[in-house]
Amino acid sequence: MLCAGFSLAGLADRSRAFTAGQGPTQRSIAITVDDVPGALAGTDRGLGDVNELQRINRALPEILRAHHVPAIGFVNEYKLQVTGERDARAALLQMWLDAGLTLGNHTYSHPDLQTTSLAEFEDDTIRGAVVTHVLMAAAGKTEKYFRHPFLDTGPTPEVKAAFELFLKQHGYTVAPVTIDPMDWMFNDVLGKALETKDKKLAAKAKKASLEYLDTAFEYFEGVSRNLFGREIPQILLLHDTELDAEELDAMLERIEQRGYRFVSLDEAMADPAYATPDLYVSGEGVSWLNRWRLAFGQDPDTKHNPDPPKWVMQTSKDYRASKSN
Repeated sequence: MLCAGFSLAGLADRSRAFTAGQGPTQRSIAITVDDVPGALAGTDRGLGDVNELQRINRALPEILRAHHVPAIGFVNEYKLQVTGERDARAALLQMWLDAGLTLGNHTYSHPDLQTTSLAEFEDDTIRGAVVTHVLMAAAGKTEKYFRHPFLDTGPTPEVKAAFELFLKQHGYTVAPVTIDPMDWMFNDVLGKALETKDKKLAAKAKKASLEYLDTAFEYFEGVSRNLFGREIPQILLLHDTELDAEELDAMLERIEQRGYRFVSLDEAMADPAYATPDLYVSGEGVSWLNRWRLAFGQDPDTKHNPDPPKWVMQTSKDYRASKSN
């Protein structure tokens, strides 16, 4: 069932009007970075070494600024709470703000709404904004975007709707994702390579990550054209990783070569396509371009999403298993 007041005809009319009002169309994209201040290889829960995190969180904002990218970083504040390092870790967030970037809420501890009670998840969300809110306010900014961990928006329609109401009541807007290049998976492979001092594997992982970036873009650009009759502004999901510190410059160059200009999340979401209802309920976090198919009476068709190379998926799986042991 579609949301009240929504019609496909109305969306199509608004989309045509929006595109017509822009003159010659140009591809545009918002860059979002999850798990700030650091996503470690092989785990979703690691705190990381503060000196390494300083290096990564110095590199990413510098590269983004060099490419004039108005990016947003989504924060997990539990990574700040290390005895004797709280000020140094809060300063990692300040690096993003000092570079003219902004921050959003990614919960405190990165729980999965699929397996966490609604009350616990709401509490974790509030707890995840304490430091970020203060830093943003000092910079004259307001934290207003929320990114679901694992892109999991809820196990049932009722839980999903309840949490979305909670977000609205607390001034948050859900930050969708349309293109996910699975950089965390390639970061796992790079992490293994660095751990074992395997330079060939490290180079192979970085090369494969750029190739898969192109594959993901090609696929979801096509989905956008098929669904909306045009290419909407995309929203890219990246992570605050060693891989991205080393490869972000090359990633952004490839995106620029595809004819994209970088825009803020605000600007991307001003496109009427983002008013399409998200009717998708599943434990599998997928692109909103897949989710929106449901509003058009189509199957989400996630089975045709391009996967990273099998060797990358297997190496990541094995490396994560070794870390959990």
